[in-house]
Amino acid sequence: MRRTSARPAPAPVSSAARLICIAGPKDGEEFALSEEEYVIGRATDNVICIPDTSVSRKHVMVRKVGGGWAVSDLGSGNGTLINGDVISDETPLANGDVITLGDTELRFEDVANSTMMVSSPAAAPGPRPRPAASGSRGAVPPRPGPRPEGGRVRSARSSAAAAPSPEELKKKKLIKLGAVGAVVVLFAGLGVVRMNVQKQQQAAAEEAQQGKDRRAFLGSLFQDAKNLVREGKWVEAKAKLEELQAEAPQYPGVADYLGHAAREIPVQEKLMAAQEALAKKELGKAGTLLAATGESQFLYEQVNAAKRALSEAAETRTREARKLLDENQLDMAKAITDDVLIAFPEHRDAKLINEQAAQAIIVRDTPRPVVQGPAPKPWEPAVDRFRDGDMSGAVAILNACMARTQQCKKVLGQVTEFGNLYKRLEDLDAKGLSKLMALDKNITGGRPSKMARNAGTRAATIFYKSAAGAKAAGQWSRAMDYSRKALQADPGHAGASNIISELRAKAKDVYLQAYSLKDGSPDEALPKFRDVVAMTPPDDEYHGKAKSWVEKLSR
Repeated sequence: MRRTSARPAPAPVSSAARLICIAGPKDGEEFALSEEEYVIGRATDNVICIPDTSVSRKHVMVRKVGGGWAVSDLGSGNGTLINGDVISDETPLANGDVITLGDTELRFEDVANSTMMVSSPAAAPGPRPRPAASGSRGAVPPRPGPRPEGGRVRSARSSAAAAPSPEELKKKKLIKLGAVGAVVVLFAGLGVVRMNVQKQQQAAAEEAQQGKDRRAFLGSLFQDAKNLVREGKWVEAKAKLEELQAEAPQYPGVADYLGHAAREIPVQEKLMAAQEALAKKELGKAGTLLAATGESQFLYEQVNAAKRALSEAAETRTREARKLLDENQLDMAKAITDDVLIAFPEHRDAKLINEQAAQAIIVRDTPRPVVQGPAPKPWEPAVDRFRDGDMSGAVAILNACMARTQQCKKVLGQVTEFGNLYKRLEDLDAKGLSKLMALDKNITGGRPSKMARNAGTRAATIFYKSAAGAKAAGQWSRAMDYSRKALQADPGHAGASNIISELRAKAKDVYLQAYSLKDGSPDEALPKFRDVVAMTPPDDEYHGKAKSWVEKLSR
């Protein structure tokens, strides 16, 4: 009968092999293994792409080998670990193995191969023992030959063997004792060998446990360093990495992280110093430090956040400087704007306030020349008091001189009217504010007073709103007029400057529309040409052209 071996039991139906990312940028994603082989790395042309800077472009290959899968390192910079052990050759994968690629970890799952049972071949029946052959019949003994003459037959006792001698007995006894001794020595030797084997196995187990504990310790140390890196704590991370390098100089990935630390720690130190300077409102120092940070691969978000905080602080400090300038605290206003301009040299408002403060300081610190000519006019001291905001002092001086000089009476009337309007500053409309600004100009001879600056800020706001409304309604000339008034009230008003820039750009379109209408509809073209004249300064290209067409069409 032919012998057959038992076939393997069929594997239960289950999902295909797969890789599950359990740490790293792809945490939680699964990759089904349906092809014969896969290259895994940072390169985007890989079937499985891991966008992790600690992973090489072509890091490992996973391929199908027989009924299972195996992994091999492709010469990566950080190396590859299987369950914490570094691999150098192609290594088979078992269900649940964890593959470590830098900061990324992949768990291999192959439920089908982990549950497949294979039955061992059944023992073949041995041949049945054949019955022993029956003994053959004994041959007939030959008949004894004839007895020699004179011979006689010996008895059975006389033919028995003689008894062994004492020497032979002693020899046999020694042989038996030697055999027993050899057996004892053999068993003793086997015991010694067994003890040595047990000691070797115990030493190997202890060495393996020590190796496992060491790998666990090194892995924990490396993970602590990576956690500190993720938190941006590069100084602390470097200390951990140096400790790890001292323990295991060739540990995969440590050299790369130390290289990153050497580049990132100076950035972190400058960032921390800049944050401390910001807390102390030292904007110039903070700006210089942030400008020196350069490009950072890991701390760019913190650096950008610090730059945004610096910009917000610059706006806040500029507003403080404006308030100090209005309060005539010139030195503090200039010091603040000097600091802001170190961080932002092109900050428009800070430059304007700084220039105004510098000019005011020069005027303040310049010794007044000794008047060698005629005595000052009686109303001039009153004008100086008015410019400094001392209304009551100015009125007292003017009352004292008005009986002698008509100009004192005139200036007194202007100062009184200005004071009445200034008391209602918050309720004034554009017309009232214009009148207030005109009175200040007439009283001071064009040198704005402290009160005029406050009024100018409000007037600029109202004029700007009127300009914005006129612009929205398409009333270009009114929008330009109000914008110019806003700038006259507050030369640094950004909104009015923007409207004027937009209207100058818009003037070209309006001019072209008017030009296209001048022949067919001159009545419609004429107001548009007038708008262009109002929207542009005299030195503008379209100002002169539009003005000439206004003159032609008005005839």
